[in-house]
Amino acid sequence: MPRDFDEVKKLVTLPTKVVSLCLAGDLIDEITGLERALDDAKPPTNVGEASPKRVIAERIVAVQEQMRDSTVEFHLRAMGSRAWTRFWAGMPARGENEPAEDWGERVFPFYAELVSRSAVDPVMSAEQVAELADLLHAKAWNDLAGACMALNMDEVDVPNSAAASELTLNSGLT
Repeated sequence: MPRDFDEVKKLVTLPTKVVSLCLAGDLIDEITGLERALDDAKPPTNVGEASPKRVIAERIVAVQEQMRDSTVEFHLRAMGSRAWTRFWAGMPARGENEPAEDWGERVFPFYAELVSRSAVDPVMSAEQVAELADLLHAKAWNDLAGACMALNMDEVDVPNSAAASELTLNSGLT
């Protein structure tokens, strides 16, 4: 179906993504210890005694709830193509024989700015992103910065959902 330019413009939206990060990293160790204790727990020794496994399982559930309460959703949106191209052109190249540590220090502000420009909720300046990065463990930072990079560079196409296709195969929805 032919469309005029104004109709095409109305269809355009930038890709978005939500990255959920549990910011209470100290609770991971507690969960790990509780799961180990759960594996080693013995059955109750008396009829009226609470099951040690149940007591530990209830504590795990409580810690999981604390972790959920400490999880922040970062709502991200890709930059427009021209803004991205200008931004990407400023990516520092690693110098020949440049030690990884030196390059990491030079490239970090680029990634902090990338997250700042991509985050729509919470809105953060590059300085705030750098402060956040200093508080996060490496995987959480890599997940956030990597999601911003992928959001701006990955292809946008109609995804194929095998599960949805299977469920709607004979329903007349396909």
